[in-house]
Amino acid sequence: MDERLKGCIQEFKTESNRSLMCFAFQDDSQLIRYQLEMLKNNRIPSLLKCEILKVDQETRISFDITSMIPLNKILERKEIGRREFFRYLRQITGAFDQLENHLLDYGGLMLDSSLIYGSPADDRIYFIYIPHKDMMQEINESLRQFITGLIIREMKFKSEPSDNYIQRLIEVLKNPDFDLKALKVWLDANAHEGNEGSTIPADSQPVPRPAASVFPDPARSAAEPEPAKMPMPGTMPEKKNASVKTVTEKKLVYPLKSWLILGASILAFFTLVAVMVVKGAFEPGNPDALTTLLGLALVGGAVIWLICSKAFAPDRKVEKIIERKIPEPEKKPVFRHNGQNSQEQTVPKVSYVNKAIPQPAVRETPPEKAYAFREAASAVDRTVLLVQKGNAGPSLRRSGGDGETVTIQQWPFRIGRMAEQVDYCIRNPAIGRIHAELTKGAQGYCITDMNTRNGTYINGVRIEPNMEHPLKNGDRILLANEEFQFFE
Repeated sequence: MDERLKGCIQEFKTESNRSLMCFAFQDDSQLIRYQLEMLKNNRIPSLLKCEILKVDQETRISFDITSMIPLNKILERKEIGRREFFRYLRQITGAFDQLENHLLDYGGLMLDSSLIYGSPADDRIYFIYIPHKDMMQEINESLRQFITGLIIREMKFKSEPSDNYIQRLIEVLKNPDFDLKALKVWLDANAHEGNEGSTIPADSQPVPRPAASVFPDPARSAAEPEPAKMPMPGTMPEKKNASVKTVTEKKLVYPLKSWLILGASILAFFTLVAVMVVKGAFEPGNPDALTTLLGLALVGGAVIWLICSKAFAPDRKVEKIIERKIPEPEKKPVFRHNGQNSQEQTVPKVSYVNKAIPQPAVRETPPEKAYAFREAASAVDRTVLLVQKGNAGPSLRRSGGDGETVTIQQWPFRIGRMAEQVDYCIRNPAIGRIHAELTKGAQGYCITDMNTRNGTYINGVRIEPNMEHPLKNGDRILLANEEFQFFE
């Protein structure tokens, strides 16, 4: 922790499913008032969201770190490439620009990887700002030490083509005149235009290919085999004509006469309606227009229903022969366990280009072994984890399901849903990306909740985030809705 924070009380707590990092100052006279108001009334993008509460002479500044991980924890298991490295530096220099826009001094920005938080899913990082008078000091030396520590002690860089940008940055950091402006100048000079953080150096050129000769070389053509011809786009590869089988089916259908009678009845009804409209039976002045319309609808509906009941009676259905063509299924070799009437296994012939290489002998699978293999494959294929006898080390037994036992073989041991950052991955959206971390120390085993929304519970009691809590043999651990039991 930063030595300048020794005069305040730092604690972590959970409120309304939020993980908070709190700093309590007993003597608020050392705090800069206008900067407190600036933090309280403005949302600065590069800073963590904060809440300021004053009780008597004590002032509490709380930062929301829900679902965020300290930068030093993220860098423990992440390889940094040129793109990620430049993105981190851009965010650091951008934080100073935002402080200047809000009239905040540079010295209050905490340049400590344990106090900088971010999401392991991306490269965004957020800072905390403490407006304390003792922290208003020269920022250039703190910035130099912070970046140097990241490069030398905390970051693991990818093995990728580079232009020695790290060595050039270290030379800038060693310069006695190093300051924030020098860092910005170096960033602008080394970031490739339009592709910041690219892993390809700016001065690298593509390797030219020799131009193809218009006239082919006869000697080369004889030595080299003709390349395989690729099918043209939009064309389908030729397929062998599969055998087609014609199937005859009998189906009961209504005859065409029934459908003609129904159509003629509907046409006659609409013709009658049209004639009555022309004669003026439905004019607005006619007092019997509504009665005539209702009567016509009832009579027409009854006549059509009577015709349908006669023309579409079940006994009027006739048989119709329908022919369908279906492809025959491809015959495959079948093995029987008794060895009788078994078909021979079909082995495709392979033509070898290099005659010096002997052809491998074709091994036929005995029918009884093929049957046994088929029976074994039909069973549930799942590897059962065996619990070793003796001192197998601490483990977690998962409740529910098959009661999986997870042996802890390295420390720290992380649990979460982000596979590349944890040791045991749980595909559950209620679990945090890095939900909890188990550690082993001189006092025994401990577990830490990594600022998750749904929290971590020990024997039914929710633990405070970002703090180590001791574990005992047989303790029940609840990660959101996933339950485990710890065994030493």
